[in-house]
Amino acid sequence: MMKVFICEDEAPLREFYHEYIDKQIMIKELDAHIALTTDKPTDVLAYLKENPDTTGIYFLDIDFGKNEMDGITLAKKIREYDTLGKIVFITTHDETVPLIFKYKVEALDFIIKDDPEQLMKSITDCLDSIFLKQQVQPEKREQILIRNGKSERYVNYKDVLFFETTHKPHVLYIHTKNGRIHFYGAIKDMVDLGKNFERIHKSYVVNLDNVRSLDKEMLEVTMNNGQRCAVSRKKMRIVRDFLDKKQFS
Repeated sequence: MMKVFICEDEAPLREFYHEYIDKQIMIKELDAHIALTTDKPTDVLAYLKENPDTTGIYFLDIDFGKNEMDGITLAKKIREYDTLGKIVFITTHDETVPLIFKYKVEALDFIIKDDPEQLMKSITDCLDSIFLKQQVQPEKREQILIRNGKSERYVNYKDVLFFETTHKPHVLYIHTKNGRIHFYGAIKDMVDLGKNFERIHKSYVVNLDNVRSLDKEMLEVTMNNGQRCAVSRKKMRIVRDFLDKKQFS
């Protein structure tokens, strides 16, 4: 899922962009959501610093008024975090077009905001262009979006070790190669991530690709990082068959 960022210093325009883009995402059923709408360029950079795996669509004004950073400088800094993201400038300053090429920020489009109808059409065209390319060349990186309060991050499927229930209803732990995160979710829904995610116990859904071994006597599996999870007797055969196939593949 792609994240959409809107950075515009004029509140009415900012709200208009948010509502229009959100509506297009819903109508066209695009695999995207608006992650941030702000008037501060530093908010965008702070988000990317906290979520370094982000691939985004950035709708940026160029002149942010009293802000020290302009849209072109922001775009350059975005590229330090997100080399694959799509950048769209929406501005009244068409004389800045040469600067965009000079600083090599690889903008997808440059939209003049003077004509509302043309503005909406151009935004729609940009979204259509981005997601048409995704259909032709689908993103190979499979990820799950983890939301925890106001923060969110994407985790690659291959980095997931297992999901675990907690003592709190609807709160889970996701254990990854890099640590543990708690988030809101249902353990039964985690098997929907793919064929290699298996609920081996009422408290665990494991990524079978990251299972190292099965202990039949102790009724547990050992993950690649050494952590152990309980496995029910009726699920032991599924785990054993998967490990056997992996061994001889």
